[in-house]
Amino acid sequence: MPAPNPVRQRAARDKLAGLFAHPSSVFIIHYACQSFDAEEALGSPCVTAIAARHLESGETSVFSIHIEAELRRLGPIQVLSRIEELECAMLAKFFDFLATNRMMRFVHWNMRDAMYGFAAVEHRYRVLGREPFCLPESQKLDLARLLIDMYGSAYVERPYLEGLAIRNDLALQGFLSGPIEAEAFERGNYALVQRSVLAKVRLQFDILHLAHDRTLKTRANWWTLNTARLREAVELFEDNPVKALAGLGFAGLSAGFLVIWRLF
Repeated sequence: MPAPNPVRQRAARDKLAGLFAHPSSVFIIHYACQSFDAEEALGSPCVTAIAARHLESGETSVFSIHIEAELRRLGPIQVLSRIEELECAMLAKFFDFLATNRMMRFVHWNMRDAMYGFAAVEHRYRVLGREPFCLPESQKLDLARLLIDMYGSAYVERPYLEGLAIRNDLALQGFLSGPIEAEAFERGNYALVQRSVLAKVRLQFDILHLAHDRTLKTRANWWTLNTARLREAVELFEDNPVKALAGLGFAGLSAGFLVIWRLF
């Protein structure tokens, strides 16, 4: 199993610690959309639901076509005929929320590009004739990438999010895979889509806490997590023997504490 790069691992742990140093300024965000399969989509996929959960309080803000349809007392057939109106209303509220919380950090799962991510949601709002508020890159943090940097690229079974949930006995109630979410929306099951997005943002919330507590269960053992750091210390020995020996001593001490902790 490939070991994580020690430099990126340290940087990832520092970023994680930074989030929990100021939990009142952090949200975990996730969203769902129609299928973006090129063979099925005629244009950019409709955004169907977005959820943002506050790291400190656990309170969740939800923006969805399901909510907008309920507010207007629309049935499934009426929703289809007014889908862009409902999506635009939902996104208007979301971007107002984003602008209001522009100084906050937003932790996400693979929301990195124009296919699926902040850029995709922004583009969709422009397609609907509106101008979005664009959150600065410095305010975004990809949890999926952070965990790879911390634990290595093969740290859990694929798909990663479900794999982590199963390995850590986290609830998957309401959780739908991306393709199933898209199918549910096409069938008019808007409430199921919203429930799935809420399940995923809750799951990321729990994973973030476990990673911070260093109790997240993964396939990476102690040796995998620390072998690169040991190798780094050995390579450093030629330049600075004292510093290198101190690093090796710390790694050995950590291993000793781990053994003692398991005994008790």
